[in-house]
Amino acid sequence: MAILSSSRNKIIVLFLISALVFVGWQYGLENTYTKTLVGATNISLGIFTKDTHIELEKKSPQSTLYQFRIYTIVDGRKGNYPQDTGGVLQPFVIILSWQIFLFLAIKRRDAFKSLGANIGIFFLIQILFLIMLTNYYSSTVQQYLFTMMMDSFYIIALILIIKDNILYGVFKGKRNREIGK
Repeated sequence: MAILSSSRNKIIVLFLISALVFVGWQYGLENTYTKTLVGATNISLGIFTKDTHIELEKKSPQSTLYQFRIYTIVDGRKGNYPQDTGGVLQPFVIILSWQIFLFLAIKRRDAFKSLGANIGIFFLIQILFLIMLTNYYSSTVQQYLFTMMMDSFYIIALILIIKDNILYGVFKGKRNREIGK
């Protein structure tokens, strides 16, 4: 595309897409994604246990903020505890913005391959993270892994973007792109 011929134009378009996705995130996309993530996690948990599941709830009746509520067995007794959603979900905005941008910057076939790989990897890692959350009070190893991963989703998103830039040369100049082939 002519509009995306320079790196400057690509950065501007990526910024605009990110702003639009962020606005959509604030107006309901976050809840849709969170419910999908919680549903997939509960399906995965249902394979192994019937006593553990995760729900999405408002922090308080008048609040617009949400949190996860984990229902599980802790020390032989049924229990539940809350967990904030922020650091887990927000990096998805980065991945989604990048994937939309790729459809404008590279061939459609490559953009679809990247979409499947990146969203699949990110979604699977988030499901594994939520599964670890269900055993937070039962395992010191899972407490450690959970704490270590809590703020790592931004880094994972960045790694996926760097991978795409290396594979598809999104921000390579025209001359460098020809040399790289």
